[in-house]
Amino acid sequence: MNPVLRCLPLLLLLLPAMAAGAADDGERQTSARGYLASIQPSPELQAFLDQTVKQLLARDIRARKAKLGIALIDLNPGHTPHLAHWHGETPIYPASVVKFVYLMAAYAWKEQGKLQIDNILDRQLTQMIYHSSNKATQRVVARLTETQPGPALPDQRYLQFRERRLAVKRWLESLGVVGIHSIHPTYDGGGDLFGREIQLLQDDSVVGGLESHDGKFHNRQAMSAVATAKLLALLATDRVLTRKHAAEVRMRMLRDPAKQPYLIHRIAGGAVGTKGVEVYSKTGTWGPIFADAGIVRHRSGRQIVLAVFIESRPAYRGNFIAALARRSIERLFASPSPQPMDGRERK
Repeated sequence: MNPVLRCLPLLLLLLPAMAAGAADDGERQTSARGYLASIQPSPELQAFLDQTVKQLLARDIRARKAKLGIALIDLNPGHTPHLAHWHGETPIYPASVVKFVYLMAAYAWKEQGKLQIDNILDRQLTQMIYHSSNKATQRVVARLTETQPGPALPDQRYLQFRERRLAVKRWLESLGVVGIHSIHPTYDGGGDLFGREIQLLQDDSVVGGLESHDGKFHNRQAMSAVATAKLLALLATDRVLTRKHAAEVRMRMLRDPAKQPYLIHRIAGGAVGTKGVEVYSKTGTWGPIFADAGIVRHRSGRQIVLAVFIESRPAYRGNFIAALARRSIERLFASPSPQPMDGRERK
């Protein structure tokens, strides 16, 4: 029998499942875009953010000299989500904050049938998020984009490599998230930045990349605080992944300053002392960058999203992020409404 005819019954059985998967992806994209369109600027929230930032900067001369990008979203159940920002649409180098984007993409790829989260990848995701390993991030990005590091490539093969590296950014854009240029892993700098990685970083034909301070690279990672916060809002409300997978992603991002003391100066530090609150976030620290972006959830179900990027020379490592998180929690969680929390175990 013709091999094609022999396989035909199996193909016919698979077609409904494939069609259902494509339909689910389409529905999620539509849901995500609709939800992002519903997020509205709030004069009241903006006034709170402006006043709070000015007060914090007045007391912190080092932060006052820095470049800031901040976005705050109030996800009050049953109400329109509200947004305020401080230079939040300006792209900035995100350092390790971008790693949560790759974590979300891994689960999206799994749901689309493009990737299996096996034991090896599961360990790499943990190392990438909890330990912020750059080597693990390189392996995760390689799996997501079906690319490998290596020497510089000739023209046609480089174009194929570049096209594959745009996969995560294109997925974000399909959701309506514009302002996250996530096409590179993160690097340690000890020989892991070479060949085709440099080729892509120097490519000034790619739209959305940042120029390096020394002008050597034209296509670095970039994230705006507003785009970052909007993606986290989708994660917080289960609109981009199934409820089960969204909860798994958040649990991987669960932060506890008692276990990781450096978090005391980040969003999780600002939540210390507030009962019934959990923080799911990813920090970033590199050279002039000091950043954090995450979801703060009260046991009532009331949630806020906060993204803060600080760029400063000399580098800033102060308490601005934690102080802003604390004031935001105090203001917005004053009278939450009851809802159940996520599960407790972090994977």
